[in-house]
Amino acid sequence: MVKMKVVISNPPWPGEGYGVRTNVRWPHRRKDKALAFPIYLAYTSSLLKQNKFEVYAIDAVEKEFSIQRFIDEIRKINPSFILLEVSTPSIEYDLETAQEIKKNLPNTVIALCGPHATYFHKDILEKYKFIDIIIRNEFEYTTLNLCKSLKDKHKLNEVDGISFREKNKIIINKDADLIKNLDDLPLPDRESFKIENYQQAFYCGKKTALMISSKGCPYQCSFCIWPQVLNGHKHRTRSVKSVVNEIEYLIKNYNVDEIFFDDDTFAISKERIEEFCNEILKRNIKIPWVCMGRVNIINQEIIQLMKKAGCTQIFYGFESGSDKILKAVNKGITKEEMINAVRLTQKDGLVASGSFMFGLPDEDKETVKETINFAKKLHADFVQFTLAAPFPGTKFYEEAKSLDLLEIKSWSDLDGTKGAIIRTKYLSKKDLEGILRKAYISYYTSPTIILINLKKLILRREFKRLFRGIKSVIARILFYN
Repeated sequence: MVKMKVVISNPPWPGEGYGVRTNVRWPHRRKDKALAFPIYLAYTSSLLKQNKFEVYAIDAVEKEFSIQRFIDEIRKINPSFILLEVSTPSIEYDLETAQEIKKNLPNTVIALCGPHATYFHKDILEKYKFIDIIIRNEFEYTTLNLCKSLKDKHKLNEVDGISFREKNKIIINKDADLIKNLDDLPLPDRESFKIENYQQAFYCGKKTALMISSKGCPYQCSFCIWPQVLNGHKHRTRSVKSVVNEIEYLIKNYNVDEIFFDDDTFAISKERIEEFCNEILKRNIKIPWVCMGRVNIINQEIIQLMKKAGCTQIFYGFESGSDKILKAVNKGITKEEMINAVRLTQKDGLVASGSFMFGLPDEDKETVKETINFAKKLHADFVQFTLAAPFPGTKFYEEAKSLDLLEIKSWSDLDGTKGAIIRTKYLSKKDLEGILRKAYISYYTSPTIILINLKKLILRREFKRLFRGIKSVIARILFYN
């Protein structure tokens, strides 16, 4: 029996620097080639292979393919179906790529996935006749079910979670259920997507593997796109044994020397953290790991157990140093909780890092100063600053649109290199110009922060992280407006 050929891809994103799209909550361009491992594409690839499809998984950004080079590779494969993971700032290139595929391979079924395609599914299908199908929300099992339907020539209206065109009519099927049992997913495809090609700036290991142990986030932050458009607000977890089994597998088969958990929030349940850490200790696994956390979940007992089990760093979403902004975006945390979490994290020798953003609708000159000054006061080990990006599908986008605050001429304006693409209620676009550069320079030239970073030079492992971090910060300062 001839297998159906399927291409699963992170398509090209031409232009200066590198377009970071797949498996990132904020698609953007950056100067340095620090790409996130495409975990959801990798799961989709493995799932299709497990079901006997002939799968070609291609990360065209990692391979630095032009659109033409990508098309040449697709033509060699001549697939029956191709999935393109698209994003808001890259959508113009994504559509150009899809159009060229259809010109060269008119019989290939082209499907788009990702938050932008999910939000604009009907508009895209109505306007662009070369797009055949949109896969909405989570796409792993929906892609499998779609490919099975295409292979067996079943009607597409039986596939939940897709929108498609039939005789010039747009059909919108009901939403697919969120994946209930994450343990059912096979291990992600790390043969097609090589671990060593995805080493981000804050990694310490020579070979760090990105993993997820859960999906979905129960919190309601207005700016965060994944819970609102991709994975939902229902928090679903893998079994602890499944997660630790994968860690052992990665160490044994790929010589991995560090793990990064890219869950929306890894440290969300004290009971689950305890179970996970105890399983690591029970099996005597010795590997450092990094995770995302929330400042209102952490306590000293949990921190000590995490350190004992190998945790070296917790990344927090601080977002703002203004209580007014935190309340307005429904963050659900306080500045006191941030300070407490950072102090507790650092007390036992773990790295406390996190991010702040500027330009949310209620931002004014005073809240900008508050955030920069608070960041210095916080004394976190590493801090990232970003400009708020109103991605379609978020409450933030709808609010900014309703208040006529958007300064977007093209979707590519959201790639992070154009400076502010939104006014606030109190600040003009000009007021926000150069704010990231000012924030980074003010923060990292602060005597207190310089002293903190100098102390890290004593530790060889932290020197590597610090060096990578400095390179990343300089790249941001030089690349972003």
